[in-house]
Amino acid sequence: MKYIIASGPVIIEQGNLLVVKEDKDNFYKLPGGTVEQGEDLEETCHREVKEEIGGEIDIIKALSPDILWKNPRTDEEMCVVLIHYLAELKNKNEVAPLSPIKEILWLDVEEIRSGKHKVSPNIQFLIDKGDI
Repeated sequence: MKYIIASGPVIIEQGNLLVVKEDKDNFYKLPGGTVEQGEDLEETCHREVKEEIGGEIDIIKALSPDILWKNPRTDEEMCVVLIHYLAELKNKNEVAPLSPIKEILWLDVEEIRSGKHKVSPNIQFLIDKGDI
């Protein structure tokens, strides 16, 4: 079985969650990605938000980790360990989508809870856990 460890920030401002979307996805997701050799989880979180949206963050605290047993995009069976950090975006006015990210949005958390937006499984997991 294939294993992936990924890390990314959860950025919430005024009841809105920062999410991104790629062309290949049919859902909104958190910025973040796979841990590279030699990196720790927080370094990955910082690097990924910089690579995907040009963001600079301060990590506040670790949130509940999640494990997915299928790739949410392809349904391929694998183990995906997702490490989340509550973070503050330091350069909100400077962020922009960087390839392969096509869109950055601030979704209302209450609208996500009510099912108005299609989001990745880990966002729903964090809502269910009370982390969002």
